Amino acid sequence: MIALLPGESRALFPRLMDEMYDLRLGAARAHASRPSAAVHRLAVVDYFDSLDPLYVLALDEMEGVAGALRVLPTTGVTMLNDGFAGAALDGLRVESPLIWEASRLTLRAAGDSPATEAAIDRTIGQLGVALNAIAQTAALTHVIGVFDESMHRLLSHRGCACETLAPQMRIDGADMFAVLYEVGAEMDAPFRSLAGDASAPPINLADLERLRQTDCRS
Repeated sequence: MIALLPGESRALFPRLMDEMYDLRLGAARAHASRPSAAVHRLAVVDYFDSLDPLYVLALDEMEGVAGALRVLPTTGVTMLNDGFAGAALDGLRVESPLIWEASRLTLRAAGDSPATEAAIDRTIGQLGVALNAIAQTAALTHVIGVFDESMHRLLSHRGCACETLAPQMRIDGADMFAVLYEVGAEMDAPFRSLAGDASAPPINLADLERLRQTDCRS
């Protein structure tokens, strides 16, 4: 299941946010080449989380967070435009109401078993299908993905990395890649093949909370 969690509503869902942060922490610790200070600084919350982004969460059968990513409009502050000290795209800024940025892709992983690989495939597929659907609903033309090396490698091996937008970049000891997706059927297809029957329309958690509060008052 895919759940959409607007940043301004994060305080209503502390368990989901904590689980997402735990995934980030595990991913950062897996990068042995990063300085220990960078692990603590980047692992959990960065400046872009303070901008109330949209969080896209893939939930398992027990409603635990199996994967997540963060979405921000490029008309504001983004990782690509503002996180690399102007090094990305030779200082050019990508700013358009028709283009959003997806970043901080994280996945739950526990070993290299076939079952784990299948779960990773399913989670990547669900997140990608949901991202394309969100973009289509918002009438976007493109989505920029900013991913660390491990996530970019996972996407590339599955045919989901799409067009590279900028040369490899580095921030706080982590290698980062920017890719460009054109919203529509071409973006949807490789992710949907991974998601299989697990792809479904996203659920907006903020809407559910408002309904719950309305029911409690009635």
